[in-house]
Amino acid sequence: MRQTLNRRTCLRGLGTSLPLPFLGLMEGASNSSNTPPLRFVSLFKPNGVHTPSWNVSGGTYDSYHMSPLMEPLAKHKKDLLVIDQLGDFGFSAHKDATRRFMCGHHKNTKSASLDQIIADKIGRTTPVRSLELTTEGLFPNQIGCSYISYDQNGKPIPRSSDPQMVFDQLFRNDMTHPQKRKKMGSLLDRVRSDAKSLERKVGRDDHHILDQYFTVLRQTEKKLDSLNSSTKPKIDFDQLERPLATQDFDQRVESMFDVISMALWTDSTRCASYMLGNSNSRLVFDFLGIQEQHHYLSHYFRNFTRKNLESLLKITNWHMEKFDSLLTKMKSFKDHHGTLLDHSLVLFGSGMGHSDNHTVQRVPTILAGKAGGKIKTGHYIRYAENQPLNRLHLAIMKNFGVEKDQFASDEKALTGLSGEPFHEYKEKPFDSWMKNNNNLITVQGRLRQSAKLDEGNTIYADLNDGRSVKIQVKFRDFHDFNLPYHNGTAVNIEGEGKLINNQWTIHKIKNLKSIFGHAPGKKGG
Repeated sequence: MRQTLNRRTCLRGLGTSLPLPFLGLMEGASNSSNTPPLRFVSLFKPNGVHTPSWNVSGGTYDSYHMSPLMEPLAKHKKDLLVIDQLGDFGFSAHKDATRRFMCGHHKNTKSASLDQIIADKIGRTTPVRSLELTTEGLFPNQIGCSYISYDQNGKPIPRSSDPQMVFDQLFRNDMTHPQKRKKMGSLLDRVRSDAKSLERKVGRDDHHILDQYFTVLRQTEKKLDSLNSSTKPKIDFDQLERPLATQDFDQRVESMFDVISMALWTDSTRCASYMLGNSNSRLVFDFLGIQEQHHYLSHYFRNFTRKNLESLLKITNWHMEKFDSLLTKMKSFKDHHGTLLDHSLVLFGSGMGHSDNHTVQRVPTILAGKAGGKIKTGHYIRYAENQPLNRLHLAIMKNFGVEKDQFASDEKALTGLSGEPFHEYKEKPFDSWMKNNNNLITVQGRLRQSAKLDEGNTIYADLNDGRSVKIQVKFRDFHDFNLPYHNGTAVNIEGEGKLINNQWTIHKIKNLKSIFGHAPGKKGG
C-alpha cells in the first residue's frame, strides 16, 4: 500500500514543530488536497516613478518591449502581466497613495484592504492568517503614509519590519528572546531525528524538495544570525541618535523575502503584504552611493539636476531588482506540479504615477504569477481609457473566489487579466501644426517628456512631420496644466516663447486643451 502524508504534517523536536512544503507523498492523503493553494503577495513601491523610464513605449497585448526600469524583470517576462492606464483621480497626496494601493480609492476608509479581504477567504486554515511587513518605521508627519493594509473597519494594521521576528513567529513558536534562541540552537538540529525518519520514507523527487527546503532554512537562519551579530558593539544609549539609513538594509530586505517565500511554500500563510518603503519615504540609500533622501529625489522636476535624476533611477532600479529577487525565489521552489510562483499572484505597484507631480494616471502596476492558471501572463494590457484601481482589485478578488458586488463604490471589474477581450488603447490620427504670432506660439502635437537624463525637466510637442516644439517651463505651469497627465497624448498648447538655437521653445503656457477631450480634473487624492 502506498504511503501518504497529511498536508499539515510537521517535523517535531525539542520545543518546536516545523511545517513542510508540499511533497508528492501528500498526494491522495486523507485531509490533504491535491489542488495547490493560491497565495497572494502585494509589494508596494513608494514615491511613484520617473514616467519616461517606466512607461512602455508603444506595444500591444502580444508584442511589447519592456521599459528601461522593467529591464531587471526581463527573464520573468513570460510570468508577468504589465497593466497600463490605471487610475484617474487627479493628483495624489502621499497618504492617499498608500490607501489607494489596495483600497482602490483614497476615500475608501471604512473597508478592509484587498489583501485582508483575500486573507479572510484563503487564510483561515493556515497557522498565520496574513503577514503585514515593511522596511521602514512610522512616518509621524503623515501617519497614513506608513500603511497599506487595513482591517474591516478601515483601520491600519501594524506592520513588522524585523525578518528575525517574523521568522520566529512562523517557525520558532514565538521564541523571540535572542538568548533563548541561542540556547535552543538551529531548528534543523532540534528536528533532526524526525527529519531523518521522513527522508527514509520519501522518493527521489520529495528527497530533492526536502533537501532544498532544509538548505534554504539553514541559509536563512545564518543570514538572520549575521544581521544580529552586526549589532554587538555596546551602545551608550544616552548618546544614541537615530541613523538616517538602516544598517545592512539590502540584506535585511533579502532576508524578509526569504522568510516570505518560506512561509508561502510551507503553507504557514497564504497572504503577505510588504512595503519597500513608506509613501513619502525618507530613506537614504547610502549603500547605493546616494546621500539624498528618496522623497527629495522623487521631486526630480522641481529639484532637477542630472545627478538627482540618476540617483532616483538608481533607487527605482534597486526596487525592481528586489522584485526580481522575490520572483526568482518563488520560481525556485517546487510546489505540487509547478512552482510556488505558478500558484501565486504577486501585485507590484505604487499609488501614484509621476513621482514629482503626483499624478494618478498610468499608475505603475505589474502582476506576476499565474494564480493557478487563472491569470494569463506574458502580455501587456493598456486600456483605452483610464481605469480606477478598484476595478483591478475586484478582478483580483474574483480569482481568489471572493464575490463582491462593489469595492470602493465601483461595481465593474477589469477584463483582460485571464485572456478575455478588453478595450485596448489605440493611437488616434490627428492633424499637427505650429503657428507663431509675435512670439505667441500655438502648437498642436503629441506631448512627450524627454527620456534624456540631461532633459529631466523638458517636454516636447511632437509634430507628425518630425519637428518638435520644446516646452521648458517652471514647475508651476508643469503642475497647473498637469503636463504628465497629457504625456503621450495629442494636445493643443498656446504659450509664450521664442526661437532658441533653431528650436521653437515655449517658456510660459497660456492654455492647454486635449484634442480628444481628456481632462485630468482638479480634485485631489
